[in-house]
Amino acid sequence: MSANPDQKLRDKDQTVLQQIHSGNNDTQQITEATTLSNREVNYCLTKLQDHDLIQVHKPEGMIERTINGQKRVFEHPKQAQLTNKGQEHLSENPPQNYEDLSHKELVQKVRTLEKDVEELKTSLDTFREQVQKRL
Repeated sequence: MSANPDQKLRDKDQTVLQQIHSGNNDTQQITEATTLSNREVNYCLTKLQDHDLIQVHKPEGMIERTINGQKRVFEHPKQAQLTNKGQEHLSENPPQNYEDLSHKELVQKVRTLEKDVEELKTSLDTFREQVQKRL
């Protein structure tokens, strides 16, 4: 299943791109460093490659790593490397760290999040009422 290059990047895709940039450049490393599943990481890699932000290759052979204190040997996972376009994307879209926001930006962010939560609550209440009427 190939990702549509016109699709906007999701937070998960941005996370994987940032992981590759920081040196976690294979599926196992990205999965271990994030809360993403192996399947999610693979989907992100496909999508990022379709956007020409990374190049993915699968090295031959086996690899030995220590995972959770145990030595493991497994087939070499897919590896990714940023393209020039990927580097540009990261420089234009740096990760949003709350520590880097000004007081005004934090207030604005909190207000936006509170508004979104209220809208979700209203939608959930409406949905709940609709379900109860049908039961």
